[in-house]
Order: sequence, then structure tokens, then C-alpha cells
Amino acid sequence: MGYKLLMYNFNNNGGNVNTLKDRTFGLEIECFLNTDGRRFVRNFMSQSEGERKDQKIKYNYRYGTWSNTMWTLGYDSTIANGGDNYSDAHELTSCPIKFSDLGKVKSVIDELNTVGAKVNKSCGLHVHIDAKDLTVNQIKNVLIGYLIYEEVIAFTQPESRRWSSRWCNSSRAINPRELDLAFQCATTNDLIKKIKKTKSIKTLYQVYSGYNDRYTKVNLKGLVAYHDRYANPSEKTGTIEFRQSGGTTDWEKISNWISFCYMMVETSRFCNSGRCSQIYLPFARKKRMLFENLRFRLMRAFESKQDFLNHSINMRYQNARKFLIKRITHFTKETTNQNERNLINRTRWEGNNV
Repeated sequence: MGYKLLMYNFNNNGGNVNTLKDRTFGLEIECFLNTDGRRFVRNFMSQSEGERKDQKIKYNYRYGTWSNTMWTLGYDSTIANGGDNYSDAHELTSCPIKFSDLGKVKSVIDELNTVGAKVNKSCGLHVHIDAKDLTVNQIKNVLIGYLIYEEVIAFTQPESRRWSSRWCNSSRAINPRELDLAFQCATTNDLIKKIKKTKSIKTLYQVYSGYNDRYTKVNLKGLVAYHDRYANPSEKTGTIEFRQSGGTTDWEKISNWISFCYMMVETSRFCNSGRCSQIYLPFARKKRMLFENLRFRLMRAFESKQDFLNHSINMRYQNARKFLIKRITHFTKETTNQNERNLINRTRWEGNNV
């Protein structure tokens, strides 16, 4: 008997009409500045407020610091030169920024490129999306959605960030040589069932992360800390962190990945997790469904389809969809790993048609 994949029916049209929330996001950019950090900050802050789009940066040598009001630049010892002859390893961390103000971030990215900032495989781009208002069930929707579409989302990234790496592990054991085993539908179902049984955010975090303290593709640590009265205040971000993206200073990559992460979180409020059907979907179909489901769930926030089409979120969705599908197409065509090719090309599971 073939394995079947538990799929949520994300496009239920019942329920009350809601409105989109202009959530804040945070950004951590790991890179090699190739210039002195303090000089970088001085040069950026010397620009007019119009040039820097109301963004401000301060320098703090300590790793892992962040501010509620401005970007923070600090040294980062977790990224390695690796023989690339890059210098001045830093992490640039944003303050919370409204999603509607996403375009203002470009002035910071432009300054990074002006000084010739570089990245390598050890660098990451971490996106935090505010989730303080989400219920436990809505947070489950985010995690389950990422699990169901993990092999598709993986191909938005280069091979070094695709499955499990030092700083962004999958919640399941993934060995690139055994991808069939990792994505057997029974394995996915077992993970989903464990997630659905949890009653608290802390337990959900422990089940999903496999008790990994931090380094999972989707990390709830800041959200757990927010709801823990005894946690360190600096850890109380109240966010869901997406750690899978490789390091970059490319504005198109950054803006579209932020948009995708925002939509994964925001649309968790508009999905019906109560109904599901068991069906295995091949890679190509699942790729289409990932973006179709995001669109259907976004539309549920509006009175009519036309209201959605006229809203700026539709343009953000269209841009992210086009860009990420292009990335997926590129990386699936580029791979020479036969196990990845089997995953991409599969139309059967254990001899059964799907």
C-alpha cells in the first residue's frame, strides 16, 4: 500500500471575512562588509533622511543585539571567511518594520552594495515576522504549511541551504542521499499529527524543533520567550523566524523572500485546519499549489476578488510568486544530484499512480 500525504484544505471559503494585518518584520543580514563597520554607519547616517528612507543605523560591537527603533550593526563570529578573502564579518539587524514600509529597506541594502559587501555559504538571511497575536492553532498552520511544502520551498535556495545545514535544520532528519525516506508521506503525517496534538506554544516549539534550541528553518524561540514571563527581555521578539534563506545583498531576493514569509504567517489566519484529505501530490503539482493556496487565503481577507486585485498585497504576491518560481525552476534544472532529480520527477510512490 502506497504512502499518502496529509494535505490541508487551505482554500475553504467559509467563515468570517477578515482584513490583512500590517505586520512588522525584522531582518538579519549576515555579510562581509569589506570596510570598517563604524565607517559604514557614519556614511549611511550622513545621508539625508530622504536618501535613507527614514532608516537609521547604530553600531554595537556585541553580537546578537537589536533595537526597537533603529538598525544595529555588530560583529558576527558565526560566519567564516572560508578562503574567499573577504573581511569584516558583520550582522546587520533591523528594528521592527511595517510590511507596508518594505520599500524603505532598499536604502540600507543599496548602501551595503555601495561598499561592496559580500556573502558566502556561511552567511544567512533571517526574516522575523511578528506573530504575537496568533493563536496556537494559527501557529500550527504556519509550521504544517512549511512541512507540507518543504521540498518545494527548499528549491528556492542553493544546495547549501536546501535540506539541513549547521544554522537552519529541517524539523525532520534529512540526508540528501535519502530524500525519498525523508519525504515519505508517512513521515510527514507523523510530524503533522504530533503538531496537531500540542496544546501550548512551548510544547509546539519543542515538538517542531526536535528540541533544537534555535537552528531550525522555522524558529519559534522568540515567540516562546515573548509568552514566558521569566525569559530574557532581549529574546522576547514575539516573532516567527525564517532562517532558510542564504545570505544575500540582492534587493530582489530579499524583498520577495520577506513577502513570502509575511504571507506564510498572515494567511495562517485564513486557513481551515479542520478539514484535510489524504493524497500524495508530485513535485510539479505541489509547486503550483503552494502559491495558489497563498493567493486563495489572501483573497479571504477581502470582501471581493476585485478588492484583492486592487490592493497592493496582490502586487507583492505576484512579484514573490514570479520570482520564487523562477528560482525553483532554475535550481531544479541545475541540480545534478540524482536523489534530488528523483524527488523532482516523481509521479508515483511505491508503484502507485498519483
